[in-house]
Amino acid sequence: MNLGALVVLVSLSLTSASTTISIVGKSGLKLSKPDEDGISLVIFSVRNQNGESRDYVVETKNKGFEPESDSWEYVDTEANAGPGDEVEYKVATVQNGLLVESKWTSVFLVKYFEPGQFRSLRQTVVFRDDFNHFNKGHFTTEVSAWGGGNGEFQVYTPETANLYTANGYLYLKPTLTVDHHSFNEGTLYNGNMDVRGIWHTCTNGVNNGCRKSAYGQEILPPIMSGKVTTHAAITYGRVNVRARVPKGAFLWPAIWLLPRDNHYGNWPRSGEIDLMETKGNAWTSEWGGDHGIRSIGSTLHWGPDAGHNCFQKTHGEKYLNQPDGWHGWHTYSLDWTRNHLSILVDNQEIYRLTTPGNGMYNYCPYHNIEDPWRNGPHNAPFDQPFHLLLNVAVGGTSGFFAEGQYDVPKSWRNDSPHPMRDFWEHRGEWLKTWHGDDVAMLIDYVEMIQY
Repeated sequence: MNLGALVVLVSLSLTSASTTISIVGKSGLKLSKPDEDGISLVIFSVRNQNGESRDYVVETKNKGFEPESDSWEYVDTEANAGPGDEVEYKVATVQNGLLVESKWTSVFLVKYFEPGQFRSLRQTVVFRDDFNHFNKGHFTTEVSAWGGGNGEFQVYTPETANLYTANGYLYLKPTLTVDHHSFNEGTLYNGNMDVRGIWHTCTNGVNNGCRKSAYGQEILPPIMSGKVTTHAAITYGRVNVRARVPKGAFLWPAIWLLPRDNHYGNWPRSGEIDLMETKGNAWTSEWGGDHGIRSIGSTLHWGPDAGHNCFQKTHGEKYLNQPDGWHGWHTYSLDWTRNHLSILVDNQEIYRLTTPGNGMYNYCPYHNIEDPWRNGPHNAPFDQPFHLLLNVAVGGTSGFFAEGQYDVPKSWRNDSPHPMRDFWEHRGEWLKTWHGDDVAMLIDYVEMIQY
């Protein structure tokens, strides 16, 4: 195609955030961009640190199993690329007759992995679920109103309204407590929530998680939702989760890992690995930027105690400047060895920790506090089996929903004596942003590979 013959309008965009660029084979380069309505041509441009550049023109899209998985791809088998190489790339698309060009974006190259590609003597798939049905033998379903340690506003239940499979996907969906036959507006304000009595089990009794009572001016948790933890756990390997995050004000989806055995003690001494967290809000203005659904965060939590959690040093974010942000299908991954933890989305790195040779204690560093990992290796506490958690929380008082500006007013203060009541009594503001299954986190598959 002769681009010179096109009469087009050139505009700047930030759509390259949805493009992936990664290594295939020994040294090849794969570039991929999800299809969008009206695209008829894609041009990938890549340049290395020496200023040498290449352009790749793609005139035909790659058909996926579903229309939303169509993509525009190019593989350069002679790119001579290597893991850790820093390159810049930009993407130009002809869309509805207009040439739309992104800005240059700098990335460090990582290896591309196809799902199921890891079957070798040194790489074993220890767990995979494609959710053709919900296999209770694969997961522990959380049933508790304890608030997740963050003063969250939901009770996790095994209800089929909150946790179910359909069309090959796992749904984790928040609903209103008053829609459950055991509750109504009156019991929210004056009743009890006997978790064990209603669901015949309770998995966490901390903070009255097994039995809540409306007290003072505070009400019962006004939301029900779903949370599961894999029975499978790995030490070093790769985790892949293909998911669609929910959208709706004050939803808090998470894909994360916790230690199976807490080898070094209670949180955060034994660590936590957050692959993905975001807010369902269309936009926010906390901490000097938009941290709504256009932004996802990845974090490692670790420290001698909760007051000395050094997560600020091990946190990364990725921004997607599209109307619905990350509310689409993406693959969230962890690549984990003794010497690094790399968290990725669609094979693009969000955050990478190269574990320090002198240990995590000295990475913060701490002063006059006992080193909880002194008898462990240099990467402790990230040297033990971790299992995978999937959930959708709502609200909370720990600061994840900081005081700031949101697309709809944040009706509670984090220091309020009755934050759930404040949230519930302003439901006319946030509930109008909750639409059908958009409020659910959908999981296509999870895969855990042991190195």
